[in-house]
Amino acid sequence: MARGILSFLIAFGFSLPLLPLDAISAPAKSPPSMEKYTANDNTFALYKPRGWNVDSRALADGKVITVSDPKSASLAIVRILKMRDPSENSRTFVATTLKDLRGSVSALELAWARSTTDQRRAVIEFRYVNLRKIPIRGRYYFNTLYPDATLFGYEAPAKQFEERKPLLLSVLSNFTILDPSVVAKQAGGHTSFKKPLDLRMAKTMSKDRSFSLLVPDGWKLEGAKGQALCTPPGDGVAGFISTTISFWGPSRIPNFDSSRIPGVIHAPYARPVDALILAMRETGSRNHQVLERVSDPARAREASVALKRGIDVERASLAFDSRTGVRCQGIYDVSGFHPLPSGQWGIAVSGIWAPRDEFAEYLPSLVEIAESYRIDEQFAAEYVRRGLENLRRMTRETAEKSARSAREIRESSMAAYQERQKSMEYIDYKRTGYIRGEQEWLSQAEGGALYKSDHWGLSREGKSVVEGRDFNYYNYKGQNPRYNETMTPVDISREIYESVYGK
Repeated sequence: MARGILSFLIAFGFSLPLLPLDAISAPAKSPPSMEKYTANDNTFALYKPRGWNVDSRALADGKVITVSDPKSASLAIVRILKMRDPSENSRTFVATTLKDLRGSVSALELAWARSTTDQRRAVIEFRYVNLRKIPIRGRYYFNTLYPDATLFGYEAPAKQFEERKPLLLSVLSNFTILDPSVVAKQAGGHTSFKKPLDLRMAKTMSKDRSFSLLVPDGWKLEGAKGQALCTPPGDGVAGFISTTISFWGPSRIPNFDSSRIPGVIHAPYARPVDALILAMRETGSRNHQVLERVSDPARAREASVALKRGIDVERASLAFDSRTGVRCQGIYDVSGFHPLPSGQWGIAVSGIWAPRDEFAEYLPSLVEIAESYRIDEQFAAEYVRRGLENLRRMTRETAEKSARSAREIRESSMAAYQERQKSMEYIDYKRTGYIRGEQEWLSQAEGGALYKSDHWGLSREGKSVVEGRDFNYYNYKGQNPRYNETMTPVDISREIYESVYGK
């Protein structure tokens, strides 16, 4: 397979786990206060802030493009290089880059460096003082796949580094090669390039109108209540996902054994990426390998304060074998929600994946799909409205209870506690089914037999009955495949739920 643009795009792909997906600007339109720049030789295009300079120079072993702000000493840099020897790796280019920097700047300090076990990829952070005596902080990402090597990086004044980082990342994410063959010749090679996929996409609304997404022609979109799964026809070895996944660990509530809950993933709390791999194994993928992984304490703290719950945030690049044995690669952003007293915890994940050998070709389209994901404002407003109604109702009930006498409260406390426990179990049951994408059905014609629809089809008493789209969680309406009967959803009322589970 052509490898030149592959290594270039994979280098960009491997930088994604270190960036939030929502910080990547859509290449199809100009970000606010940005303007499009196209090279005179038509080899590349990018978006840059107005007034910034673009410098493109040929090197002995490749090409370097620098986008810089003449006022603030901030810059973004891209280097497309040729490797002279198959034994070279990312550490070779890290050493060369640091040597060049030491020859041109003052007081260079390597803050930290990381590389993958195969040494094909590396990232470094460094600091130095420029000619205007301004302390500079920089971060460079290296990727090597013989005979190609790429470097993406950005620098900014140390005091403004975090503030400038989103803008610099936006510049890098919008860098596009227009004529790969010319770049290959300028880099001293004769590599043929495989072009990214040209997918025609259309904005599509989910059936329940809870979200919208750009969907390529022929791809299928599944999901409801804000959860999305978009995959091409076939075995789903590429796609976009945004969903939540629930797990159950040990309960801390007296007389409540969470291990007895059927049909859920039982596991103690794990870090977000580890939990994602555990869930992926449940769906049939295997041989998972963590290529890159980074935590985001700042986002975790912000989310924890907002939700008043412990949260961890990680981003990762994973390689794995799909259910059909295709080696795939994916980029995922995962938030882990710490366990509740009931033992329930979960993750919220958004990500993209594709066959590993075709990842570079899929990447631009998958990023465009991911960036297009939007929760419907009316759905979100209704969700908030229901939440506020529940809050007001709970506040009113609390005030009424507080007005009662101490004797009445003591007499009713035990009954209320038991009732709340039953209510919590029923609510947890409904929430678990929603998060996992499962629905249980009660058959009166079969004397109370239980059916369950999930992402793959319909099962009866734990045994698969039929698979296919018409019988999955999103489309199945309860028609008994054996009898002329429309079955009853178990979660339609608490009474039915308790009659089934003997509460």
